[in-house]
Amino acid sequence: MEIHLEKIDARRNCYRFYEISLEPDLFAQAALVVRWGRIGGRGRSRIAGSGSMQEAQDLATRLLRLRLRHGYALR
Repeated sequence: MEIHLEKIDARRNCYRFYEISLEPDLFAQAALVVRWGRIGGRGRSRIAGSGSMQEAQDLATRLLRLRLRHGYALR
């Protein structure tokens, strides 16, 4: 699963991206990888290990809903 979101507001000079992906992990069944930053830049990333694929999917869904409420759009 890979989700790419963008938030563009030229009046505020806001050009942001947010990516959510589920990837296999060495220790757990799934890892949630989140990347965010300015469009065109390298950005930052965070990896959260999870005990099961279902827990990682639930966390990804919560992050997606939060970002959509903050004005991001699917790309």
